[in-house]
Amino acid sequence: AKAEGATSMTHWWQPQASTDVRTGMTAQLYNKMLKFSKDGEIEWSLDGDRLIQGETDGSSFPNGGLRATHTAGAYLTPDPSSPPFIRDDVMYIPSVLITYNGDALDEKLPLLRSADALKREGARLMKHLGLDTDTVFAQIGLEQEIFMIPRQHFLDRPDLLHTGRTVMGKFAPRGQEMSDHYMAPLATNSVFVDAMAKVQEKCFEMGIPLATRHKEVAPGQFEFAPMFGSMTTQIDQNLLVMQIIEEVAKDYGLAALFTEKPFDGVNGSGKHNNWSIATGDGTNLLNPKQILAKTGSTDVFAIVMAAMLTAVDEHGDLMRLSISCPGNDFRLGAC
Repeated sequence: AKAEGATSMTHWWQPQASTDVRTGMTAQLYNKMLKFSKDGEIEWSLDGDRLIQGETDGSSFPNGGLRATHTAGAYLTPDPSSPPFIRDDVMYIPSVLITYNGDALDEKLPLLRSADALKREGARLMKHLGLDTDTVFAQIGLEQEIFMIPRQHFLDRPDLLHTGRTVMGKFAPRGQEMSDHYMAPLATNSVFVDAMAKVQEKCFEMGIPLATRHKEVAPGQFEFAPMFGSMTTQIDQNLLVMQIIEEVAKDYGLAALFTEKPFDGVNGSGKHNNWSIATGDGTNLLNPKQILAKTGSTDVFAIVMAAMLTAVDEHGDLMRLSISCPGNDFRLGAC
C-alpha cells in the first residue's frame, strides 16, 4: 500500500439501514499509518492489531439506541472474502461491524453467515448426490441503473435534492412509451457518454470490471453492468461504483439519481441482481447441462431447484423482512 502512495488506512463497512440516507452507503474512519518513537520522531507503522480490529462508537448509527449504553460500542474486523483496495492516499479494508456479544450491526455480516451456511449445507448435499466438492457459493452480477440529469435542474428541485425523487408537479411530458431510448446509440460529443466513459476508466483503475454501458428504457436513464463475480466482492465493488458515478457526474455538470422511482410514471433506477450458485470448480448448479455433464444424472438439477423452492416457501417471511424497504415499494408496487 505504501508503494502505491497510501498513507492512511480505514476499515470500510456497510451500516444497517443506510439506503437513501448515507452518501455512498458505506462508512469509514481514516487512520494515518504512523506512530511516534520514544524520541518523538514520526515512524511508519501499521501493526496487525490495528488491522485485525478497529473500534467505533456504535451508538451513533441508526440502530445504536436499541442497546444499553454500556453495550453500544462496536468493533470492526476485516472481511477476508473481499480484497482490500486503494483510493487516493487511503487503503480500504472491507470489514464487518459487530457488537461485543456478536450481534451484527452492518449489512455484510448476515450475508457472510448465510454464505457459511450455503457452503456447509450445499457441500453436504452435493456429496450425497455424487458431486464431490468442499464448497458451494453464490455468484452475482449487479446491473446498476441510474438517471443522469443536468445538475442545475437537480438543484432547482428541493424534492429531488432532499429525497431523490419528485414528490410534486405534473407527470413527465414523455415516458418510455416507444422504448426508443433503450440501447439507442450513445452519440459522440455527448456529456453523458463522456461521463460514463470516465466512470468506467476510474473503475478499471481499481480493478473493477465494469464491462457494459448503455442507454436504458426511460429518457435520461442509463445502465452499467460488471462481469459476473463472487457475491461479497461484487457487492463491495457495486457500492464503490455508485460512489464513483456520483463523483464523476458532478464533474460533468450532472446529477446521478439512484432512487428506485425518481419520476412518477416512468421506469425506475433498479439494481438487478443476477444470481446463481456454484461449486468450487465453477459448476453452475442452476445450469442443467453443466450438472448433467458433471454427474451424469438428471436428478441433481431437480433436487437443487426443489431445495430452493422449499426454502422460499418456508422462509418467505424472512425474505420479505430483508427485502422490504420504501425504495422497493416504490419500484415494484407504486407510481
